[in-house]
Amino acid sequence: MASTKRDTAPDPERLIGAWRDAAADARRWRDDPDRVAALKAARTRLHQPPPPPPRPPQRVLADELHAARAAWEEGQGLDGSARALAYANLKRWEPGLFGYSETQRSTAGKIAASEAAESRRDEQERAEAQALIRAFRRVQDRARSTARAVQADPRARAMAADEGLMLPEGGRSGGVTAP
Repeated sequence: MASTKRDTAPDPERLIGAWRDAAADARRWRDDPDRVAALKAARTRLHQPPPPPPRPPQRVLADELHAARAAWEEGQGLDGSARALAYANLKRWEPGLFGYSETQRSTAGKIAASEAAESRRDEQERAEAQALIRAFRRVQDRARSTARAVQADPRARAMAADEGLMLPEGGRSGGVTAP
């Protein structure tokens, strides 16, 4: 026997059940203050600019020496204590006769490692924020698509009206109105 279009159409009760489940999931996201706060924090996190890429220790040494020399140049006209601090900073980063000391290289290595750890932490936080937002969007999309499916099926739409369920009139509301 040949199948008809009515045989392949989804069961209206299953459509309404799927719509109710999807709407309940969407309401759980909307009504849970912890999830709302987590979503806001994730969105805020993704809008912040990423930190600069981590520098190798050699670049840290060069950058710190450049900054110390600039501070020394600015400190030439200052009082004694500020000038002494600028000089101490310059001497901290100025290479000696045989290049940088072990202490300078160690300090630069620690700074570089700290920047690399910060970069990894930032990547992980951004990935977690993206995953949370994707999960929320999947719930929203599921609610919208099930609401559209109920709206498109005349039997399911009539069944929902008989039960007193309010169907969304299209748009972006997406079926969060099911009880």
